[in-house]
Amino acid sequence: MATSLQRRKGISNVVATIILIAVAIALAVAVAVWVFGLAGSSAKSATLQVTATGLSGIGTGTATLTFLVSNPSSTGIGINGFTLGSLVCTFSTPIQIPSGTQGAAISIQLSVANGVFGTSSGSGSSTATAISGPGISSSGDSATCTGSQSAVVGVQYSGTVTTVTGQSYPFTVTASS
Repeated sequence: MATSLQRRKGISNVVATIILIAVAIALAVAVAVWVFGLAGSSAKSATLQVTATGLSGIGTGTATLTFLVSNPSSTGIGINGFTLGSLVCTFSTPIQIPSGTQGAAISIQLSVANGVFGTSSGSGSSTATAISGPGISSSGDSATCTGSQSAVVGVQYSGTVTTVTGQSYPFTVTASS
């Protein structure tokens, strides 16, 4: 007499083969999407390297914020604005950083009144002027700034540089006289 184990039947060889092939194809598609998705996103994104080198002239009425920027990507990048603490500035025309730029200086002049960047009351708007280095276009562009930030020698400030695509690049800088 046959036992209950001998009467049980498994799936046929054809069905098992079809299931294995379907799983292998699904895994291959998933790996391909992951690999090509990573390669595609890194090829499309432009990167900007920003280093704030100084914030000087705090006691003179006009402070100068200086950056070194590099653009190792294959496409140009436009800088739309920046923040310095709670001061937010947007350029009238983006500062263009050409592809392949290495260590170009951008100096931004900020008004300082009553120990404050921007407007002393914190309301309204003030201006900043970009003085770009060699190879950087939009030299002399003005920026409209809102908000205010205290201006104190020896204080370390943090901020961001924002590109026209919305990417933000953080920096820190220490104020000097």
